[in-house]
Amino acid sequence: MHSDLCLVMDQGSHSSRAMVFDRFGHCHSQGQVRIKTQLTPPNRAEQQPEQILISLKRAALEAISTLKREDRMRLRSAALVTQRSSTLCWDADSGAALTPVISWQDRRGSHYIDDIMPLASMIRQLTGLYPNAHLAASKLRWCLEHLPFTTAKHRVRGGPIAAWLIKQLVHEQPDLVDGVNASSTMLYSINEKNWHPELLNLFELPDSLLPTVCPSKFNYGTLRLPGCELPLNFVSGNQAAALFAFGPPSQDNLHINLGTGGSLSRVITERGLHPQEKLLHNLILSGQLPMFSAEGTVNGVENALEWALNICRPDSKNLDEWPAQFPDPPLFMNMVGGVGSPYWNSLDRSCWIDDNEDPKARMVAVMESIIFLICRNISAMSALPKAKQIIIGGGASQLNYLSQGIADLCGIPVIRYEQQEASSLGAAWHALPNSIRDFKPEQRFAPMKNTALEARYKRWLEVFREYLEQLDE
Repeated sequence: MHSDLCLVMDQGSHSSRAMVFDRFGHCHSQGQVRIKTQLTPPNRAEQQPEQILISLKRAALEAISTLKREDRMRLRSAALVTQRSSTLCWDADSGAALTPVISWQDRRGSHYIDDIMPLASMIRQLTGLYPNAHLAASKLRWCLEHLPFTTAKHRVRGGPIAAWLIKQLVHEQPDLVDGVNASSTMLYSINEKNWHPELLNLFELPDSLLPTVCPSKFNYGTLRLPGCELPLNFVSGNQAAALFAFGPPSQDNLHINLGTGGSLSRVITERGLHPQEKLLHNLILSGQLPMFSAEGTVNGVENALEWALNICRPDSKNLDEWPAQFPDPPLFMNMVGGVGSPYWNSLDRSCWIDDNEDPKARMVAVMESIIFLICRNISAMSALPKAKQIIIGGGASQLNYLSQGIADLCGIPVIRYEQQEASSLGAAWHALPNSIRDFKPEQRFAPMKNTALEARYKRWLEVFREYLEQLDE
């Protein structure tokens, strides 16, 4: 039986992707276009808005053009998922970008966060978020204070990149954003389901700046591409959408996504049910029946591996082979992109401790630092019942050493699916009615006793804590 098809556009850190799915989650075609991020020490990361927009359109056209003619006739809807904390400003009339896209990796507004930390408890109560410079609020304040706008103030809009892409891609050119992306700005009240005036005042942002908030499932308008018009009826953040890749997420599962950065998510029944140790309480589906998650973040995953490869320059990239060759690697203080939960440090001062300067041993240390940061976040979720299994995805999850190490240290089975584009797959599940998922795991990693790794983790926890304390002095 033929199924309706959905075009899912996924705007990520390193590329824009588009995939066409049926309601069973099978991918019929796809396109991908790489994009660049300009990294400027010590804490800036920018992208060009037009490059992102063009790349997303090219990816969508590539996916559509490679469909069979009869399959094109079955396209019924479109969905959009994006980085939640990438931010920019634009002209409300023309839609023209007024700033670069300030990437989620950017931490230029950290001094604003330092100023409001005495109010962290109030902010967490309103938003569910622990204040940090990766979120949009401090970036928007920086833009309004430092960038010269020639546009009239009442025409300046700002917010998550999803809002600007909606305006650019949809024929009606609305200023709209979904609740999931809105909730990741630190300006949105989860309880009131809208922008909160007290938070706007705190960051000195005008009421007119932000787009109108809509449910995740909503008629955002008509996506127009050459030879194709589709209703855009689902918008969300990529990490939130990924939780639905294999159907409704279970509270028994811990979801880990390892891309440029990493996230760990546990579905919770309501916001604030379990006050966690400096974790994020995120909205993962907005609307009449919202859903929430407790989320931990690891800023340095694929970007940390890439950073280390550029420094170490090993003679190959067979990372999974090296742990057996170097059973006693150094310890890596992973601060690539700053440190996420539960430490929250915006500095980037990565280094190796007890370093023998062997490039492959150093790379093993970087892999283990990712495992250690993940396990530290899992321990921060200890108020929740222990997960029965971990579902892992993202590009870095293809490293078996990472998946097995997480299973060993946490004592929880890890399963990995062949389908790696979890965000797009989850968006398709929402966008197509009566979606069904019946995928079998590609590989299971059963926990095994690993005394040496446990000892290094215990020592890493102590050394990393002391290292961060020294940086704060």
